[in-house]
Amino acid sequence: MRRRVEHRLREVCPKCGYIAFRNAKPAVGLLIERDGALLLVRRERAPYKGYWDIPGGFLEADEPPEKGALREAREETGLRIKPDRLIGLYHDKSGDDYTFNAYYTAHVVGGREQAGDDASDVRWFRLSKIPTRLAFPNHTRAVMRDWRRGRR
Repeated sequence: MRRRVEHRLREVCPKCGYIAFRNAKPAVGLLIERDGALLLVRRERAPYKGYWDIPGGFLEADEPPEKGALREAREETGLRIKPDRLIGLYHDKSGDDYTFNAYYTAHVVGGREQAGDDASDVRWFRLSKIPTRLAFPNHTRAVMRDWRRGRR
């Protein structure tokens, strides 16, 4: 591949001119609250294996964010949820990939909590007892801060 400048250096196919854009991967996360407690999952895989995380994950190519949120909640926690409101959008880096994350508040409408998919544990934490060992701290702390502000 040759490169050309378009406000930044990009890989370009020398035969057809195709530009290989490097875009952030879209992901969703859910702050699921019940009776003053927040649901977190313990990550089963790297990165951040063993750390607590907000339930969520990558969107499929044809999946709107709210539908992806429903799927991810079910896969990771066993719960059916209803998203309430968008907390915000957050950019981060995970390994060599960049992510563009939409976080929602949500409440449980059914199911039974159980660790699934890439989670080894699922647990409700009182707001004063949220663990400090959180996955993806670059944006998770900002999400938690914005979520707490929106609860007031």
